[in-house]
Amino acid sequence: MSKIVITAANSQIGSYLAKQYLKEGKELVLLYHNNTHRIQGLMAEAFRVDLSDLDATKSVFNQIEGDIDAVIHCAAIRSEDAMPLSQTDEAMFTRVFNGNFYPTYNVLRAVLPRMTERGFGRIVLFGSEVGKEGLINGSAYAASKAAIANLAKTSSLENAKYNVLINCISPGPVLTNLEEDYEGEYLIFRKKYFENHRTKCASGELVTMQEIKVTTDLLISRDIRNMCGEEIFLTGGKS
Repeated sequence: MSKIVITAANSQIGSYLAKQYLKEGKELVLLYHNNTHRIQGLMAEAFRVDLSDLDATKSVFNQIEGDIDAVIHCAAIRSEDAMPLSQTDEAMFTRVFNGNFYPTYNVLRAVLPRMTERGFGRIVLFGSEVGKEGLINGSAYAASKAAIANLAKTSSLENAKYNVLINCISPGPVLTNLEEDYEGEYLIFRKKYFENHRTKCASGELVTMQEIKVTTDLLISRDIRNMCGEEIFLTGGKS
């Protein structure tokens, strides 16, 4: 059976997708960085890896036996600069930008040769609505998400002829349990950001993980051939 690889499988979105795909009988490979509390007990291969290390990323993908049908790249780090660009700390800006961009590049670099040789593959990357709109006091995060979306677009131009389709989902705020991952001032910031989104989007609702799953299902389907290099915004009609 061919496999689906999920990065940041221990994240709220990654673990949700893993559990749903396992219920459907899919064979999974779960990549995580440090924590495993959300994926403990799941019947799937699991590898610890630092995706910011290209050699380590290549090594993990080399250990995966059989065909890889799809990679769902959920790994990301949060915006933590919380300052106008003119006042940002250079080291923090670099950490946030690099922490999102280079793991994405490394995953693509590790798996694309394998998929193109086989002549099939589906890759889903995650951007954000802020890649289009910008993010006040979050320039590094917004810039990294815009760069990831462009990686999907550019790499699709290079790989669609091999039936390797790369797309990007760019959601607004996703309905998750904020208290599980955040605390203090940042938790307050996230809650205010979510409520502000509700007032500005036509649906008045946050994006659900079920919606993420449905969109991901489409993008990893064998039945599509011409959806590639797309950035799909799930923002509830936000103008």
